[in-house]
Amino acid sequence: MFQTDTALMESSLEALDDRYDGMAAELFDRFIADHPHYAPVFLNPEAARERMTRETLEAMLGLAGGEWWVDHAVTNFIDLHHNYADFTPEDYAAWFALVIGAMERRAGGDWPNGASAAWQRQADSLVAKVATVTRNKEVPVRT
Repeated sequence: MFQTDTALMESSLEALDDRYDGMAAELFDRFIADHPHYAPVFLNPEAARERMTRETLEAMLGLAGGEWWVDHAVTNFIDLHHNYADFTPEDYAAWFALVIGAMERRAGGDWPNGASAAWQRQADSLVAKVATVTRNKEVPVRT
């Protein structure tokens, strides 16, 4: 039976269920371990990690569902992040890959077939959108 990306992604979140607990901290810590040069730009990592994780999931689900607000959300992500550092499309791709991998690993055998590919298609589309956003010159980079 064919499932849309949205259906697969929603099924995977249901499979993840309470195994989501603690995932945001794990993801953020892993991202910083892999990109230590970004550690100083997150002044309050405890606040950032849950928000980053949830907004990532929401944006990917919204994109899969054709939601109108996704383009605006991506532009806002870029503007917000440019307040801290010049994150690259590759940085976003690395973050999205961590999110997808952590969900799959935590869900274990309950992870639906095809779910990782569905999430990755949306991640790839988001990275492509990130790459097209022009830096808002009115938002200074914090040094």
